[in-house]
Parts: sequence; structure tokens; C-alpha cells
Amino acid sequence: MQTRSLGLPDVRGARAAQRLAPHVAPLNLWVEAQAAASGRWFPALDPHDGGVGARVLLLLESPGPVVSRTGFVSMDNPDGTAENLRCLLHLSGLRRGDVAVWNAVPWQMSENGVVTPRPAQYAEAAPLTRHLLSLMPELRAVVLVGRHAQAAWPEVGSGLPTLACPHPSPQNFNARWRSAGVALGALVSARELLRDEKSAHPHTGLDAPPADG
Repeated sequence: MQTRSLGLPDVRGARAAQRLAPHVAPLNLWVEAQAAASGRWFPALDPHDGGVGARVLLLLESPGPVVSRTGFVSMDNPDGTAENLRCLLHLSGLRRGDVAVWNAVPWQMSENGVVTPRPAQYAEAAPLTRHLLSLMPELRAVVLVGRHAQAAWPEVGSGLPTLACPHPSPQNFNARWRSAGVALGALVSARELLRDEKSAHPHTGLDAPPADG
């Protein structure tokens, strides 16, 4: 399992060329339209994730500074948070083709440092999250990654099952050593939710996602 791969120019170029692959094109075309309409910059969803076929949405807080260099909200971004999330996904047994990653406040707020989202931005971004959910008809659960994603979720008004997950930043994991175990437990619970659904509906074909990236 490779981490931080979007730090490599050739990997970024290849990923950009896949940005409108069929399983992710409806999402990234919508992202482009939102950016054009708002005058804000939005990162694309990673084509190595599940796209419109994702069954679990990992909802983070807001794009970090590194996203402005890679162009993607991705577990492959070259920073510690993305690396921790990628490792947690691997350890949980969730397949990458089953998940998508997005942010509760999805536009880039600063290229120079982390900017904490405000409640007014949660409310402003909620319609975007609702529309994204409508583009992912296979979703079965949302993992709310970090306290800001958890605070923003009630504005969305979705009935999808949710799981709370500590933010996987190195600072959080280092300062609160139990957080990594709690985060892993949330992703394992998401995997078990999908397994339970498969058991309840054995003929749905839900057990054949894309290969892991």
C-alpha cells in the first residue's frame, strides 16, 4: 500500500487524466459547475475512489493547503492526515472502491494554512452536500471525520446512517492516543454495516466493487 502518492508529479498527471472517468465524471463535472458558479476553487473527487458507486462517504471538514497543489480531495495527498486515513481504511478492511471522500465545507479557504470552518459556512455548504448525496445512489453510510464534519451534518438533513470518527491528523493522534483506535473502529463499523446489508440482500450484487487503488 503506497501513501502520499499524489506528491509525485507523474502520479498527479495520471490522476488528472482520469478525472472524468465514467464512475466519477458526474461528480467532477458537478464540482466544476459549482466552482464556475461561485467563483471559488473546489478540488475534484479522486477517481481511485468509488465515485457514484460509493457505498460509504468519508466526510471530512475542509480542504487543507496541500489540496491546492494536487487538485484532489484524496487519501493519496502528501500530508499526514491523508496518510493516516489511507492506513485506517486499509486496516479496517473497507475496500477503496466502496468509499468516496468529500468535505463538509468543500471549497478551498486558504492555500497557506488550515482555516477552521464556521457555522455559517456549514449552513452555506449543506445544499452542496445534499446534492452530492443525490449523485451517489448506492450510499449506505456516512463517516463524519472530525468535529467540524460532525457539527455540520445536522444542516444537511439526511437520513443516512452516520458514524462519528476522530479527525486523523497527526496532531490529534499524537495528542490523543486513543483517537486512532476510535477512528479505526468507526471504519470497521462501516464495513460491518455493508456486510450486514449484503447478508440481508444476498442478490443485490453489492459485493463486487472496483479493485482497490
